[in-house]
Amino acid sequence: MSVNDNEREVTAEDATSGMSRRQLLTAGLAAAGAGLTGVPASAHGENGPLGPVGVAESGSTAVEFRAHLTQTGPTGEHFVAFGYLTRVEGAPDGLLFGGATPGETTALLTAYASGDLSRRVHGGSVHSIDIEGTLTIYQRPVSGASWDDPDSFKFGDPVATFAVDLLDVLTVFAPGQGLPTLNGDLEQTWAGHLSGRRGSKFGHVGSRSRLLATGLGTLTNAASLNAVFEMGGNWSTK
Repeated sequence: MSVNDNEREVTAEDATSGMSRRQLLTAGLAAAGAGLTGVPASAHGENGPLGPVGVAESGSTAVEFRAHLTQTGPTGEHFVAFGYLTRVEGAPDGLLFGGATPGETTALLTAYASGDLSRRVHGGSVHSIDIEGTLTIYQRPVSGASWDDPDSFKFGDPVATFAVDLLDVLTVFAPGQGLPTLNGDLEQTWAGHLSGRRGSKFGHVGSRSRLLATGLGTLTNAASLNAVFEMGGNWSTK
């Protein structure tokens, strides 16, 4: 049926009903509007399930973070890292922090990782270390983490876990001081639901990311190669 046919039909109906074409169109729009008001808000996404957070397009940054890392053990073979997420793709600030000033004390999405040395190469002022371990993201019910209490960063509900394979290249620039560069791979092994975000998860199982971080390292025991590091970085979706 052509547009002209429609126009002729409306004109004929107008003549028999006494209603003008404009009145018919207005009535039709009003009816359509009334039908929309009967659709649940969730169908429009206002109160419905939200998409995952921490997921970005390939090559784009998914997460940014701040962290402390400690190297311990008789030969510096054990590693623990803890910190908080400063930006997460798809997540509003209210999901990240429980206060006006972003920081570890207001963070709501925190991270805790542990791993062990798999390979070490020392040479001159540049040292390289391979680390294999696991990383867990936690959603705290309230803020309150502290750098002085590493366990405070694994408080709350786990929302994601990752297998971690990293290379740490340390450039020594002064006695007992170095610039670390972490570069490696993350593979997500579990994804959990986020509180306050109905149907929303942190990432998805099987996703792979590339992590990059840098900062400042301080040697605490030269004999055992123990050290502490302050770092910041991000990971991007492969």
